[in-house]
Amino acid sequence: MVIQKKLILTSSLLLLAGCGSDLSPNDNTPTPMGRNETRKRDFGNLFGDDFLVFGGPKKPGSPDMMGTTTVNPFIWRASLDTLSFMPLSSADAVGGVIVTDWYTAPSKHQERIKVTIYVTNPQLRADAVKVTIYKQVNKGGSWVNAPADATAATEMENIILSKARQLRVKHMEAHK
Repeated sequence: MVIQKKLILTSSLLLLAGCGSDLSPNDNTPTPMGRNETRKRDFGNLFGDDFLVFGGPKKPGSPDMMGTTTVNPFIWRASLDTLSFMPLSSADAVGGVIVTDWYTAPSKHQERIKVTIYVTNPQLRADAVKVTIYKQVNKGGSWVNAPADATAATEMENIILSKARQLRVKHMEAHK
């Protein structure tokens, strides 16, 4: 029983000791690197930099601390603008997924669509957005799945990318 308590206490202390930062507490100068740290810097880690990281970013200059996202903000905004006429079911800016609720166009009462947009890249590129359109038609009072127009999804992707480029140009002009 005493040995178990000592083992748990020792393990806890070792775990807490590994939670220290790369900076000394009194100034902003990095602590000197030892032989192992120099080797890791020069040759990398066997399992990568993110292996067994607990509680946030490892280093003060890492991308996690600089607020980088996994989605392009211009594509994200353009996607929301493009879908502004439809009710949203969910929008996850971190994961880059926008899902609409079913929408019936005023001119087409017998069909409805639902759109899912995936923003997959932080760069403004053509392959950074993927649109999926689902369609249902009303047959005898119940909604039945129907094939959606494949070109409509491509057209929506092109509209989003065009708006995203315009937003980026406006942003660049505002920050000159």
